Amino acid sequence: MTKSILLFFLFIATVFSAQQNLKIDGIIINSNQEKIALPIAVYLLDADNQLLKTTIAQDSKFEFDQLKSGNYHIQLSSDDIIQNEKPFNLEKNLALKIIFEPKSSQIEEVTINAKKKIFKVENGNITLDVANSPLNTLPTSTELLSKLPFVMMDANGEGLSFVGKGTPLLYVDNQRVDFAILSSIAVDDIKSVEIIRNPSVKYESEGKAVIKVNLKKSRKDGSQLSISETATFQKRFSNYFAVNFQQKKNKTEWKLNTAYNQINHWESNGFDYSVPSRNISSDYVIKSITKRPQTIFGASLYQELNDGGDYITVTLNSNFRPDKGDNNTDTFYSENGNSTDVKTLNQQNRKRATINSIFNYKKKLTDWDADILTGFQYKRESDNVDYSFFNNTNNEGYEFNQSRKQSYSGNVYSGRIDIEKKWSENYLFELGASYTKAETNTNNTTNYLNNPSPEYYQYLFKESNVAGYMNLAVTASKWNISGGLRTETTNAEGFDQLENETKIKREYLDWFPNAEISFKQNDNYDYALNFRKSISRPNYGNLASGGLYGSPYVEYQGNPDLIPTYTNTLTFTTNLNKISVNASAYSSKNPLGYTLVYDDDRNISKFTAVNFDKESGVSLGVDVPLQGKKWTSQNSLSVNYDKVEDSLAVLKKSTPYVYFSTNNTVNVWKYLSVLLDGSYITKRVEGLYENNAMCLVNLGLTSSVSDFDFTVRYNDVFNQMNYIQKMSYDKIASTGTFFGNTPTISIAAKYNFGKLKKSNYKEKAVNENANRL
Repeated sequence: MTKSILLFFLFIATVFSAQQNLKIDGIIINSNQEKIALPIAVYLLDADNQLLKTTIAQDSKFEFDQLKSGNYHIQLSSDDIIQNEKPFNLEKNLALKIIFEPKSSQIEEVTINAKKKIFKVENGNITLDVANSPLNTLPTSTELLSKLPFVMMDANGEGLSFVGKGTPLLYVDNQRVDFAILSSIAVDDIKSVEIIRNPSVKYESEGKAVIKVNLKKSRKDGSQLSISETATFQKRFSNYFAVNFQQKKNKTEWKLNTAYNQINHWESNGFDYSVPSRNISSDYVIKSITKRPQTIFGASLYQELNDGGDYITVTLNSNFRPDKGDNNTDTFYSENGNSTDVKTLNQQNRKRATINSIFNYKKKLTDWDADILTGFQYKRESDNVDYSFFNNTNNEGYEFNQSRKQSYSGNVYSGRIDIEKKWSENYLFELGASYTKAETNTNNTTNYLNNPSPEYYQYLFKESNVAGYMNLAVTASKWNISGGLRTETTNAEGFDQLENETKIKREYLDWFPNAEISFKQNDNYDYALNFRKSISRPNYGNLASGGLYGSPYVEYQGNPDLIPTYTNTLTFTTNLNKISVNASAYSSKNPLGYTLVYDDDRNISKFTAVNFDKESGVSLGVDVPLQGKKWTSQNSLSVNYDKVEDSLAVLKKSTPYVYFSTNNTVNVWKYLSVLLDGSYITKRVEGLYENNAMCLVNLGLTSSVSDFDFTVRYNDVFNQMNYIQKMSYDKIASTGTFFGNTPTISIAAKYNFGKLKKSNYKEKAVNENANRL
């Protein structure tokens, strides 16, 4: 099947290329038939005056290739002079001689209407232009992320994954962030989003893919204020209100943003499982309905120190999200032929907070032609929750069972230095080092109905990481070769404060090479081969979190024994005019996954994270952008094969699966656009896992009138966002279902005051492990 699809794509690419192989060769001279030494920009426009291609005349010569037959005209520009040539029809290769007079005193001014591409694919990486598309009217950055190709949002809307690559790294500009911080950024502040499928050694070794959000930037003085309001109708109603302000004057720029979101949260999942060795069968469904008011605040300062490019930045972000309400679990449990029905009520009062701050100092060393950036970052995460549990067994009425008071906090301190040195136009050398220190505390107390002695759990986890990297990029003619190496030493210690015993003592020395070789045949054809070794470390909370009581038979727990996952990835990409083809293969050691595990001592099942033995996979994909006068479309298709293996699991024969995503915008008229996007993934068996097929379709209307933006959205039209996963691991065979909080109808309005086109704002990632909190 894979070979057939590959041959089909190659055939399509060949036909597509054959239809666009016309060429224009041109020479520019003056009225004396002499070549012109001045640099001249040459623009190629179509019959509708849309800009198609741009080049700079070299030695008075220029060239446009890979053209279709049709009507075109050429425009020349040098300094303030613009000269338009007569339109012509292109049916075969054409040689042009153009007379251009730089000293002309009067040239008619012509406006070029260039349609910007919303999507751009280069070297296998996809860039989505948010600011210049109707996507900038989406109500939240979380919804924006759900529109990205290959990105799948969790059913609870608090995390995401990348098809075939697991959990991606998240960046805002050059600062690494976690999902809580990223989801608090206003869409109005976002310029573009990059999906980096082949990250270089400059990016942290954590993860196999990067999602980078680039904020809007400007160099003009001014101020801008925007106010937005979004009403969202899901299984429960939620409201989002945000205010964003930014101002720049001379060399100083500062930003403020705040939001208050009144979220009525709904979440549900369930498992149908059996333990044959104990003659146990059970199924349960847990549903959480809570009020989750969210307060978001952000502030940043950018200060230029001189005209040489030196600057400092200071940034502060916070996200406070209490969560109060009830969790209800309905459980049917059978053991040795004796069955029980239990309804469990969990009264929850939870307070979560995230604070993130960063300081950067950038210095340009003119004599060395080098840039140095130093930075410091601090992040704190806290999660304090009180639970009260009541059980209603066989409809006999609710009785108090236990209460749990759990406190978790984590602090991460980081510092780094990055040096970039250009030896010449063909050599770029990068060198950097970083230090990270993390410490988390877990303090839990459990009180039982019939036990006067509370149960305590106190756990301290410490980790320090020292990393260094270097990277050399060499450009020679049409070839580009880069190679880098990152090394990390990690010390981790887990200490049980009650038992006064060290549970974890680990020391790592890891090497992470990265290499890429690319060849650029011309502007339309290029090829690249990339190799990368990466690591995925477990979240600190997974290493030391206390248990969550679901019912008398099921608990949710962390796993202090988790170890990192190491992955080697080889990727090939090629751009064939507008079509991009990519292929990759990877193998992982100790991949992390979630499953039910049976506890013989306590006779309960635990939902927890574990390390499996190994994982491997291959993929073949194609990205195809389409664009008309009023319609733009980005389409991505991939055929994938993944296999997860473990000695404790019952493995099924892995099968290939297909993933397809599309994003379409139709400009009905000047102030109104219709949006259609969606994704489809087929049923797939990945050795240990068996997952369901899903087809997500989203519709929308967006309108901009004066300073107002209005958007109406209807997401998951066919109510397909339910994740179903089957597996047999250790003693348990289970089928888990995670129910999506859809369909979703949202109505958004935004008003913009003032105008600030661009900003100098820059910041650099310091903390490489912030998301693990």
